[in-house]
Amino acid sequence: MTSSAATPGTLRAPGRLLTWSGLAFLVACAAPPAPPPATSVERPLPEGCTGDFAGRWILASDPSWSYRATDDGGTVVLDVERRWADGGTPERTSSARVVLRRTPGGLTGETRAPRMGTTGPGCQASLPVELTGCPDGGLLLRTVERMRVDEQCAAVDPSPPETRTYLLVRSAVDAG
Repeated sequence: MTSSAATPGTLRAPGRLLTWSGLAFLVACAAPPAPPPATSVERPLPEGCTGDFAGRWILASDPSWSYRATDDGGTVVLDVERRWADGGTPERTSSARVVLRRTPGGLTGETRAPRMGTTGPGCQASLPVELTGCPDGGLLLRTVERMRVDEQCAAVDPSPPETRTYLLVRSAVDAG
């Protein structure tokens, strides 16, 4: 009596036995797929956004949020700070950071912020950010309004999150 099960490493084909090496040979000889259509994904930086972004910036709608920026010509890093008007809280850098890279698709990146878990330190959350304009020398950044994440910082909402645009302006300390 002949067993109908294939031996390990083989597939049962009608009337013959096809080994994995034979299958690999057939795949290797297959015609290559057609190249994708040529489409340009290049999107230059918005007008007025080609300068050096290093220095101090503040959130136009709430100046208690401050950003210390470094710009090496390829990457812009904005370290988030919170300054209190009453002077009762010392100025300190938070652990949140915006990292933007100059690419053919513009100045894009993410905001990285640690999230606390229920039992202590959690994970590093990442929210997408892109530069959409530079009105009057400011930085117009579009990012996710809010996003719920699980313990591993993976998004838990099935639909795309709402976005919001924020305007950063040069700090008076850095403007002159």
